[in-house]
Amino acid sequence: MIQGLYQGLSLFTVFLYVLGLVLLIVEATFPGFGIAGTTGVIIVIVSIIMISSNILQGLLMLIATAAIFALLLIALFKLGWAKKYIKFFVLNTEQKNEEGYISNNKYTNYIGKRGVVLTPLRLAGTIMVDSVKLDVVSEGKFIEKDAIVEILKTDGSSIVVREIEEQ
Repeated sequence: MIQGLYQGLSLFTVFLYVLGLVLLIVEATFPGFGIAGTTGVIIVIVSIIMISSNILQGLLMLIATAAIFALLLIALFKLGWAKKYIKFFVLNTEQKNEEGYISNNKYTNYIGKRGVVLTPLRLAGTIMVDSVKLDVVSEGKFIEKDAIVEILKTDGSSIVVREIEEQ
């Protein structure tokens, strides 16, 4: 088996194999559209097919290549060398409200205020508070149009209301 490997080994197949690995490394380092990675995988497989004398030998070489690659990755992690390369793939910045990043409207200033129901609240509907229309949800009860409600709490963009019984 080893002699068959050396007989089929030519400079061109070694070049293809190394080129395929380089393309895979380029794709891992500079992610793009996947063209380099896909081409690298195809070139590695073609070079293994060209080197091997039968299918079993080609599969064994493919498995060996994957195992060597996995061992190299494990060694990089164990030695701590991979940490400096991984930081390029992780987003470490935060989008803070103080810097102007707002994911949704804050309705906390409406807590405790009362409003009039504009549409029947079949768990969800619209109310008017301080001349502002708000989409709200009830605590789970049906609330009719023109009823008076109080805003209990907010959860992100969800506003929870309860009907106020007239006294």
